[in-house]
Amino acid sequence: MKKISLIVVTAFTVLMLNSCKKAEPVVRNQSNELADIYATLEGQGGSRLFEARISANKDTIYFDIPYYYPANSDNEVDLSKVILRSVVPSDAIVSPALGLVQDVSKPFKLTITSGSGATKSFVVVTRKVGDVSITSANVEYAAGASTQKVEAVIKDSDVLFYILPGTNVSTAKLNLNINKHSTSSIATGSTINLSQNVPLVITGKDGTKKTYTLKATEPVKLDYGVGINRRLWSKTASELGFTSNMESALAVSGDYLITVVRTNPAKYRVFNRNTGEYVKDMALPFSTLAFQIANDLDGNIIGTTYAAKGGKFIVYKWANIDATPVKLIEWTNSNPTGITGDGGIGRRLNIYGNLNGDAVITTTGGQSQIIYKWTLKNGAAVSQDPQVIKYESVTGGAASFMGYQADAQPVSTDPNGNYFINYQFEIALVNGVSNQSMFGFNNSTTVFGIFHFATDYIEFNNAKYLAIQKFVKSFSYNNAVLGLFDVTENSKISLAPSDPRYNTFNIYNSEEFLGANANSNGTGDVTIGLSADKQRMQVYMLLTNGGIIAHEFTKYAP
Repeated sequence: MKKISLIVVTAFTVLMLNSCKKAEPVVRNQSNELADIYATLEGQGGSRLFEARISANKDTIYFDIPYYYPANSDNEVDLSKVILRSVVPSDAIVSPALGLVQDVSKPFKLTITSGSGATKSFVVVTRKVGDVSITSANVEYAAGASTQKVEAVIKDSDVLFYILPGTNVSTAKLNLNINKHSTSSIATGSTINLSQNVPLVITGKDGTKKTYTLKATEPVKLDYGVGINRRLWSKTASELGFTSNMESALAVSGDYLITVVRTNPAKYRVFNRNTGEYVKDMALPFSTLAFQIANDLDGNIIGTTYAAKGGKFIVYKWANIDATPVKLIEWTNSNPTGITGDGGIGRRLNIYGNLNGDAVITTTGGQSQIIYKWTLKNGAAVSQDPQVIKYESVTGGAASFMGYQADAQPVSTDPNGNYFINYQFEIALVNGVSNQSMFGFNNSTTVFGIFHFATDYIEFNNAKYLAIQKFVKSFSYNNAVLGLFDVTENSKISLAPSDPRYNTFNIYNSEEFLGANANSNGTGDVTIGLSADKQRMQVYMLLTNGGIIAHEFTKYAP
C-alpha cells in the first residue's frame, strides 16, 4: 500500500508542475503581401474571368473588363455586380471584404492588414473596355482559274499574309472576324491592294481605337520539307459527275487531272486540276476494261488494260492529254507460280522515274504474293516480259496472300531497288534484294486507318513523302482520310502515335471525306503533281462514290 501511495503522489506532483508552465506566445504573421487577385461575375462561382494588372510602383490594381460577357454576346457587364477574389497570408485581413458582389464602378481603397497589424494599401481601378482585337482574317485572290485563300498571322499590330513570290494581290478581297460590337475602317468583303501595306483601324464600343497594318509578306523558303499548305478544292462525286462504284484511279498531267471510269469499255475523264471543272474525255486506244492510270512528275501518263488470267496486259504512254498514245508493253498474264486466287493484274499501278528516260512500272496479281515489274531505259521497255517478284513477308491472314488491290510503290530505278508495299494488313518498306520487309508502319488504326491501298511517292525539297488513302469506316469503306508521311528517315517509319516524334512522320491528315454510297470494294486513289516552278506539291485523293480532294504543300514557311 505504501508503494501505491508513492506513485499517486508523484503523478500528482508532475501534473501540478505542468499546470504551472506558461503558455507559448502566438507569433503573428507580419506579411501583408497580395499573392493574387482576379475578378469574376455573379453566378460564375470561382471562375477566373478577368485578370488584374498591377502598376509598376505596386500601389494600383487595374481591371479591364469587357463591355460584354461573353465577348460576342449582348450581355453588357454591370460593374455594380462584380466579385473580386484574392489570396493573402493566412492571418491577414482584407478590407473591404472580398468574395462578395460589390460595386467597382468607381476607384476604391483596398487594405491588407497583417496579423501583426502592418498594413498595405492599393487603389483598385476598374473600367469597361471595348474589344479591338481581330479574331481572324484572310484574303482571297485570283490564281489562274481558281480563287485562293490565305489566312492571316496576327502579331501585335501586324496582320501578315504569307503570299508566295510572284502572286498578284492588287485586287484581294479582305475577310475579317471582329467583335460584333466593334467597327472596322475597312468593311469585311472589301477589295484591297495588298501589293502595298494597308492600314486598318478597329474601334471598340468604348471608343478605343487600335491601328493594324495589313501586309503581304514573302514566306521563308525551307531547306527541307514542306511548310505552308492549303486546301485547293474539294468536290463531291455528284459535282464531278461520277458513276456509282466506277471511278477507280486518277493521274496528273500539266494543268489537268484524269480519272478512270472502269466501265467496259473504260473512259478517261479530264478535269482542270486547279478548279476541278470537267474539261473533256480522252480518246483511248483500247475498247476494254481498265482500272488504272498513273503519271510521272513531268506529266507523262501511262494507262493500262485489266488482264485476267490469260488476258492481255497492255500499257500505253501519253505525253499529255491531247497526245497520240504510244504502246510501251503488251504481255499475256501467264499466271506464274505464287498466284493463289484471282490472279488478275492492272487493278493497281505505280511508277517511279521519268517515262521518257529511266523508269520502273509495277502492278500486282490479285490475291497473291506477286509483284510484276517492268524497267524502262531511254523511254522504252527493256523487256515485254516483267520481272516476277514474290513478296516474302506477307502477314495478317491464314491464306498468306495480299488482296485484290495491293500497291507496290517503287522508290528507285535500280535493278533491285527498294519499294513500299501496301495491302490490307500492312504498309512496309521492302528490301529490293531479299523482298523482305525492313520497316513496317505501326499496326494502329490511328496510323493507317482500318483499311488502306492507294499509295503514291515523291521526293520533294530534300524530303521523301508517301501519300496514303486511309479508310476509317468498316465494311462500307465510304469514309476516307488523305495522309502524308515523311519517310526520309527509315527509323521513323515504325513510330507509334504515342511517340513524341510521330507528328514529324505523319505530317498531315485531311478531314474525313465522306462518300455518298457504300464503297464495298474499298477503291480509290492518290496521286501527286508539282507546279511548273517545282516550288509547290499538289496531292489529290479520289474516293470512289465520294469525290476528289486537292491539297497543296509548299517549300515555304511563315
